[in-house]
Amino acid sequence: MSPSLVQSPPRFVLAGTSYGGSLALEVALAAPDRVLGLWLMGCNPEAPRDPEGADRLRQRVQAGEFSARRLGAETFLRQHATLFGRPDRRGDLARIECPTLLTWGREDAFSDVGPASLMASRIPDADLVVLDACSHLPTLEQPAATTKVARAWLERIEAGV
Repeated sequence: MSPSLVQSPPRFVLAGTSYGGSLALEVALAAPDRVLGLWLMGCNPEAPRDPEGADRLRQRVQAGEFSARRLGAETFLRQHATLFGRPDRRGDLARIECPTLLTWGREDAFSDVGPASLMASRIPDADLVVLDACSHLPTLEQPAATTKVARAWLERIEAGV
């Protein structure tokens, strides 16, 4: 079990966007008895589709040809290895029993609505909300709409519905 999961409360609600969404999905599958609710945005349960492209990017970062300013090269490369080494989780989605909110931007170029629709069809208690005029970061691009959806979902979890 990861150190972060060991240090987490006994029960919690988990949210993640993009790489964080992939991580949240892994946690929900690894510790289903601890996750009260799962909120995913802009992630994909499939294995990476372009391992050669991912390897080229890794090589460019290692050679200093691609800037990883925000995280630094070392952190970027660790995240990159985790993301591109992840297994295909489509077959595991039905094991997620907690209420799951999928909030997607209709114009998301990184993770289109297809993976969200697939997850909504396979996760038993999933709600999919697709936001217009929004791409990969609903919380930043449509904060009022995203907050409204998240608040209603959290109230449902709190009520035990």
